[in-house]
Amino acid sequence: MRFYAAEVILGLEHMHNRSVVYRDLKPANILLDENGHVRVSDLGLACDFSKKKPHASVGTHGYMAPEVLAKGVAYDSSADWFSFGCMLHKLLKGHSPFRQHRSKSGNKIEIEKMGINHDIDLLDAGLSLECQDLIEGLLKHNVPDRLGCHGRGDNID
Repeated sequence: MRFYAAEVILGLEHMHNRSVVYRDLKPANILLDENGHVRVSDLGLACDFSKKKPHASVGTHGYMAPEVLAKGVAYDSSADWFSFGCMLHKLLKGHSPFRQHRSKSGNKIEIEKMGINHDIDLLDAGLSLECQDLIEGLLKHNVPDRLGCHGRGDNID
């Protein structure tokens, strides 16, 4: 899993270094080539943020960052790092980090509200502490606190 995650990071860095935000990172868009290397596919929602940051709320629910879900808020590569955290959670745990939350009345809470208002608790999730730290760092709602954003949405180390 580390190998594939590292290759996805390299793909995202390649796009981000060219001022492109991918906006649709999810397991279905990660392919393996004949040599077992990752290929990021379906660039239909990718856009250049070098001159103007996007505001559109596009992507796949369950993988969209809070800043993407918040209508009219500008974002950049920060959105991809949140999506990467959602994707890692899905691949390692088998479900979205937002899937099982319910309101006090028992109704399912909308994914949009989950992404904006709820923190993810990975304790006792069967993941190593390092993996928990990675996912929790990527799923920070506040962009300057999010892993990979260096306070403004730059590349991950």
